[in-house]
Amino acid sequence: MSHSSHRLRAFIVAALACTFSSIAPLTPAQAQQPVTDLKHKTSFNIPAGDLVRALRDFAEASGFQLVYSTEMTANAKTAGASGSMSVPEALERLLAGTGLRYRLVGQKTVSIERDKTNGTRTLGPVRVEGADRAAVNGINGSRDITATESTGSFTSGALTIGSKAPQAIKEVPQSLSVITAQRMEEQNITDFNQALAQTPGITLVQGVTSLQNTFYSRGFEITSIQIDGGPPLKTGFGFYPQIDMAQYDHVEILRGATGVLNGYGGPSGSINLVRKKPLDRPQVATEVQAGSWDNYRAVLDASAPLTASGGLRGRAIVTYQDNRYFYDVAEDNKTLLYGIVEYDLTSSTLINAGISHTRENSVPWYGGLPRYQNGDDLKLPRHTSFVFPWNHWDFETTEVFAALEQKLGNDWTAKLTVTRNEQESKQKFGYASGPVNPLTNAGPLLTGFFTDYASDQLATEATFFGGIELFGQRQEITLGFNYVDTNGGGRKGYESLIAGSSTVPYQPYPGGPTYYTGSPNGARPPIDVFNFDPNDALYAEPRDPLPNQRVRGNGNIQYGSYLNLRLTAFDRWHLNAGIRYSYYRSRLHSDNLCSSIPTSGTPAANNCVGRQIGDPILPTDQEYDDNDLTWPPAVSLSYDVRSDLTAYVGYTDIYESQAKFLDRDLEPVAPITGSNIEAGLKWQARDGALNATLAAYRISREDFARVDPSSYARNPDGSINTSIRVDNAGNRYSRGTVAPGIECCYLTSFDISEFSQGVDLEIAGEVLPGWQVAAGYTFNENEYRGADLALYKDDATEGTVLRSQQPEHLFKLWTSYRLPDERWTRGLTVSGGVQAQSKAFLAGSACAQLGPPNSLGVSSCATGQNIPYSYTQSAYAVWSARLDYDVARNWSIALNINNLTDTRYYKTTGSSSSGNWYGEPRSFLVSIRSKW
Repeated sequence: MSHSSHRLRAFIVAALACTFSSIAPLTPAQAQQPVTDLKHKTSFNIPAGDLVRALRDFAEASGFQLVYSTEMTANAKTAGASGSMSVPEALERLLAGTGLRYRLVGQKTVSIERDKTNGTRTLGPVRVEGADRAAVNGINGSRDITATESTGSFTSGALTIGSKAPQAIKEVPQSLSVITAQRMEEQNITDFNQALAQTPGITLVQGVTSLQNTFYSRGFEITSIQIDGGPPLKTGFGFYPQIDMAQYDHVEILRGATGVLNGYGGPSGSINLVRKKPLDRPQVATEVQAGSWDNYRAVLDASAPLTASGGLRGRAIVTYQDNRYFYDVAEDNKTLLYGIVEYDLTSSTLINAGISHTRENSVPWYGGLPRYQNGDDLKLPRHTSFVFPWNHWDFETTEVFAALEQKLGNDWTAKLTVTRNEQESKQKFGYASGPVNPLTNAGPLLTGFFTDYASDQLATEATFFGGIELFGQRQEITLGFNYVDTNGGGRKGYESLIAGSSTVPYQPYPGGPTYYTGSPNGARPPIDVFNFDPNDALYAEPRDPLPNQRVRGNGNIQYGSYLNLRLTAFDRWHLNAGIRYSYYRSRLHSDNLCSSIPTSGTPAANNCVGRQIGDPILPTDQEYDDNDLTWPPAVSLSYDVRSDLTAYVGYTDIYESQAKFLDRDLEPVAPITGSNIEAGLKWQARDGALNATLAAYRISREDFARVDPSSYARNPDGSINTSIRVDNAGNRYSRGTVAPGIECCYLTSFDISEFSQGVDLEIAGEVLPGWQVAAGYTFNENEYRGADLALYKDDATEGTVLRSQQPEHLFKLWTSYRLPDERWTRGLTVSGGVQAQSKAFLAGSACAQLGPPNSLGVSSCATGQNIPYSYTQSAYAVWSARLDYDVARNWSIALNINNLTDTRYYKTTGSSSSGNWYGEPRSFLVSIRSKW
């Protein structure tokens, strides 16, 4: 480091006036106690590198207790100490060049200090080595006490997702998991999908494109995403999360119903992304990666105080990523800019504000692989894809946020958060549609579409939490109000991208074959899945179609207030109770647009005669609302079996609005209701450095909206016409569509329910010094129940699996061990893990016997030969490994190998037409990191 950098660091350190003497005031007698063993020689073998780790090694080798501030030592480096030497000699070597000194304060106790300077500041957590282990959070100079950066831990001592206020995992009576900064670094977790894929109890199902995924917990889809513990943003309404994890410190996951603190309560769970905050000292971190399939990534992360006093701090992160995939043609390019400033307005007032902007240009794959008509696997090479070079899905996502935190005395905190998320995206896709005829290998055809999306979400929350002394115990109270406005207005729908008629056929290139319904060539160009060439002239890029729909507003407003109490009447018993009022309003405002002008006719409000291309017709303006008071209230009872072990049992209400479904009077139907019952044990060791959880749960969900059979229209001959529904006023609706996204006519009085039960088992943290483990096992069984299932799901009977793509057994493990600092292993960390699951499947019906092929080689199913199928995703285990080596004081290099055994498997199975996605083959990634 240059002299100027040293001077800058010295200036910042002096301006911060960070001083520390000891954990508690020491009397002169204590300071003057005789110290023994100072001349005794001890063999030390402490390598250069991180000072905190070196001090820990020193304490273990010498038997001395060290007392120091974690803020003072965080990110400090040491030249190490090796050989036979006394305690003073070893300490002098370890602290040389760090700006720190030691002071003997007891017979076997040493205080590590800076020279005193003017001014004072509030210190962060204090670490005591050689005695009790310290808390695992807040050692890197962040004011966020949940921060996991630089802890080296796979667990956390405090999370906010289950309580709003920071709480230990053991204190929250629900199943919680965390993906820490250390795990994200070791497993090269760079995006949101990868983070959720590594989370215990979460099943990833590949979405309709290579950029989309659905996540299931306990048999139900997760749709709630919080940021910094605020109100949940909602997926859907044109918002597609494309989240780069470089801007986040860690991910918190709650499994099970979350209705009290997070609005309407579904049974799956919620996710909380915690942003990286500025640090109280300069830090610059860099990272470059290169891996299989031209995967390149670079990250620059810089933080520092922005004023001499340190009261204003800033952090900026820039990432650039360019990558292809293991399958052909597809690629992705993404850039993130993230900036945040934090200011100590007063000694008790903290504010922060920031912005992130993500730009992503991609050539994605839509639809995945098909299968044979009878459901058999095509057994195509894993690099096969049906991606056209002109495919694209481009994103611009901007998020602006701010937060105010006010301490009110020693026991109370008020917090206000605001987040505004805007996303625009445009997609153009060509894809293969249809199953493959096993007799002729024909069947799939080229299909395509073009769409614009625009999403705008505003989420704000005010929270007030703290505690009072009552009955000789601390009683904790959380009170809050949140508001979320989600709007997908701005979306445009377009005419079909690949379609033709006998008068205007589809022709992929001048002079080429023509396609339309009834054409000798077929309706659309065929795709040979076994000899696919994306550059074939038949698949030339079609022109952009004309818009045929404009959405002016499409979304919902949800707001509510909540009260949560954690009451303690006796030392070991804790009662948690929560109640919430929620209001929900959905809205849809849209127009159809003229995309062709009739040559004759009478002008009317519902046609395009006499209008121009793009003129609006048939406006739709619909709004529906709903509200709820959670009753019975969510309640749980916890019992501290020991200081490190807690047992709990709890109930949480499930309430999900169905306001988009109308009854025959055009009124919204009642909500989905249900219950989440959970019981478990939570164990915490070494002050939060190791956490373990065992939980059993039972979920039921009912009152689903189903079509009212009495609303079906009748044909002139008296037969039922299921394509037309009629409301009580006599209005007729094709397939029940009152307006886009709003349907008639429904009832909820059916005997139908969804049921899920199972067990979660998880352990995470430091098992032994230097050995981190994160392991989770999940057992889940789910099914449909009720006498009216045939009205809800085709071929469903009592006991039919609810979510067959979620396996019954799911196991995830990642473990890391820093080898002893011997000559050949110094600075070396070995890591590895596995993701394993039992079989999963997707059920439906397929063709057992085909009729003769037509002139295009396509066969229809023989009469009566449509039979049930089950596309099975066989049980599999995917192993991964990592080697990390500290090549210098501030530099490390790592090699990750994923899918070590090159296991061939489907990570997601779909229908015979599409939705089958291979898991990634063996891959390699090299990372070089530095931190100053």
